[in-house]
Amino acid sequence: MKRIFLGLLLIFSLGYSQFAKVGTAGAKFLSIGASSRAMGMGEAYVAVANDASSVFWNPAGLANLSGQQVYIGYTNWLVDTRVPALAYIRPLDAYSRIGIFLGGAYSTGFKETTLDLNGVSVTGKEFAYTGLEAGITYARYFTDKFAAGVNVKTVYEDFGGYTNAIGVAMDAGTYFHTGWKSLRVAMSLQHLGTELKPKGTYDLYILKGTDLVTEEREFRSYYLPMVFRLGAAMELIDNPLQRLTISFEATHPNDNLETYALGAEYTLINMLSLRTGYCANKDEGGFSFGVGFKTSKICLDYSFSDFGELPDIHRLGISLGF
Repeated sequence: MKRIFLGLLLIFSLGYSQFAKVGTAGAKFLSIGASSRAMGMGEAYVAVANDASSVFWNPAGLANLSGQQVYIGYTNWLVDTRVPALAYIRPLDAYSRIGIFLGGAYSTGFKETTLDLNGVSVTGKEFAYTGLEAGITYARYFTDKFAAGVNVKTVYEDFGGYTNAIGVAMDAGTYFHTGWKSLRVAMSLQHLGTELKPKGTYDLYILKGTDLVTEEREFRSYYLPMVFRLGAAMELIDNPLQRLTISFEATHPNDNLETYALGAEYTLINMLSLRTGYCANKDEGGFSFGVGFKTSKICLDYSFSDFGELPDIHRLGISLGF
């Protein structure tokens, strides 16, 4: 266990050292929260993670699943962008879980333009953007208190058929029960991987006197939007009739400011869940709430996220257990 812990600590340290490089990352669809339950709790989910949607937040949380589970999620994102998510997790043995997952974003309606001495003109042709992540996941309890998980995935972006980029990345997470009441602490590092570089070349237009000349250039490579999450959660109330969970999470991305989230989930007779949370230090909004309805095999989740001056975000999720 010591070797495993030290290895994970090294991974987190290497990833965290990258955060000192302040700049703009690409493949930003990876930063869109895919779990409606997590977003309903204000993004304070890293230490709560215990369903199939955890693969998109903290893969170590998958070790908490008791059986097979499928998660299907959908986010109605900004500017008519559709963000689907899919995960299938199953037990490998009494302590291990394995699965596959797929996520992405699809946005249409972009207008093609051309540039000449008369300026910019629209050709009338439209194109779409597609982003995808797909991979496998593994999580395991190494002791009765400590679990760890890892995702290995391919990340792909297509820019309307003009060019595309592909790379490999990983996510890693830990989940630790402290032994004091129900308190657990967890951390995850997401989207640690190779830089993406679009294929091919493009023409750079330069005005020299009265002539518009072009220079052929290669596309620049860009980092993935890595993020380090650290959080804690516990139950204030936990009995057969009701359960109240509170959680806290701090995040450190490589392309933005740190955020701090506080969330809560109240569950009545293991059927109806009400959630709310607030994520501080965001550019817009921060408040969210959600609701979940659960039967023995199916759980339906909805969440609302306030985006301030921007359109609000709605998410739907369904978990199927069998």
